[in-house]
Amino acid sequence: MARETLSVALDLMFGHEGGYSNAKTDSGGPTKYGITHKTLAAHRGLKSVTAAQVKAMTLAEAIAIYQKSYWTQSGGDLLPAGLDYAAFDFGVNSGPVTAIKKLQDVLAAANVYKGKIDGHIGEQTLAAVDAYPGGVRMLIIAYCDERMKYLRSLGGATGFGPNGRGWTIRVTGKDPLKKWKDQPGVVGNALRLTATKGPAPIAVEAPAEASAKADTKSTGLPEILKKPEAWGPLGGLLSAGGAIAAGSGPLQWALAIALVAGVLVGVWYFVRRVRSEA
Repeated sequence: MARETLSVALDLMFGHEGGYSNAKTDSGGPTKYGITHKTLAAHRGLKSVTAAQVKAMTLAEAIAIYQKSYWTQSGGDLLPAGLDYAAFDFGVNSGPVTAIKKLQDVLAAANVYKGKIDGHIGEQTLAAVDAYPGGVRMLIIAYCDERMKYLRSLGGATGFGPNGRGWTIRVTGKDPLKKWKDQPGVVGNALRLTATKGPAPIAVEAPAEASAKADTKSTGLPEILKKPEAWGPLGGLLSAGGAIAAGSGPLQWALAIALVAGVLVGVWYFVRRVRSEA
């Protein structure tokens, strides 16, 4: 549908995904051209690759990986121009499945998508894109807003804390500290790509942390515990507290401790499930 966007998307991508990095705040580990060591190993059919092999990767191989493992899986050949780029950049940063799930979340919130939030582009998703109120331009804005909401939910040493400023500049083109000039960002460039005439997209200049992978495993615990499903196991803590307060013997205390342990295990499994499904 918009395959001509790919070359432009790649040019924009290397504006903030170029070069080799191996920062502690980047959950991707050794990375070059935005391709992590795990992605490179998978592309080559290997269990793993060394940092040196990542560093030696050519631009031609990186482009081949992007086209095969990110552009197509993020709906690049199916989504309208502009939205295809926004989904592609999101997919490179956070994984194609996450990028499409968040697109489906936006469509579902507008009551135009009734399907499963599964991270895969299908007829229902494409029909919902066409039916989105206000058209593709309004969808791009809402989608990038959803992406920022998702990024802000990521915690830990590789989450929004150390990388949030770079991610914000990458997506919105605005520096929260106002030290970098305003730029189109992903949202602005995506909107430019929807127009047949108008200003050309401009590669975003941003701090190095803009290229850090937004790892779904870094989903912040406070955000997870806001979910209604979390209150099932957490509610058990109230029962445990009541048992401890009412108990006066070793049996009551043992039961209460066992209950607390069970609740904590339940919360742990819930957190793992949320992070794996993000």
